[in-house]
Amino acid sequence: MKSFAILANICMPGVGSFIIGKPGQGIGQIFVWGFGLVLTLGTLGIGGIIGIPLMIGAWIWAIVTAAGGPAQPVQVNIINNRDN
Repeated sequence: MKSFAILANICMPGVGSFIIGKPGQGIGQIFVWGFGLVLTLGTLGIGGIIGIPLMIGAWIWAIVTAAGGPAQPVQVNIINNRDN
C-alpha cells in the first residue's frame, strides 16, 4: 500500500496521502501545490520565484508523508437501512 501511495504522490502530491489514511495532510499538500501552480502560471512566470519552490516543497512533503510512519487504516461504515 505504501509503494502505491508513494507512486500516487509522485504523480500528484496529496493523492497518496489520502490512500494511506491521512486526508488532512493530503488536502494541505494539494492546496500548497495548487497555490504554487497558480502563482507560477497566473503571474506570467514572475510568481515562479515563490511558486516553483512551493510546488517542489509540497511534492517532497507528499512523498515523505507516504513513505514515513505507519499507515493509518481508513475505516468505512456501511449502514444498511433496507426494510425486510
